[in-house]
Amino acid sequence: MRRAYFFLPLAALVALAAYLGLQYGTVPSESEIINRYAAAYLSAAPTGASPTDCAATTHPDPAIRMVINCVHPLGLTTTFYVGPRGESLPAPQGLGA
Repeated sequence: MRRAYFFLPLAALVALAAYLGLQYGTVPSESEIINRYAAAYLSAAPTGASPTDCAATTHPDPAIRMVINCVHPLGLTTTFYVGPRGESLPAPQGLGA
């Protein structure tokens, strides 16, 4: 067996790691983020909820990418704070919140 064949599994592993690194490094678009949090809202909201109950706005804090408010027809409001990479953040505390 040729010596080069021993390095093929290593080359495949490096290629897979590069692919996963590029996929992990992509930042989701605003539409993808809103759709993800609207789906989370629909799974927790009472009956009568729809994805159009959710709307996103910007936040003055640069650490918060957007604020997604979902208002149910019954008056219940669910608020999601989203970070720069689409991650969920806790509600900001303090005067500027």
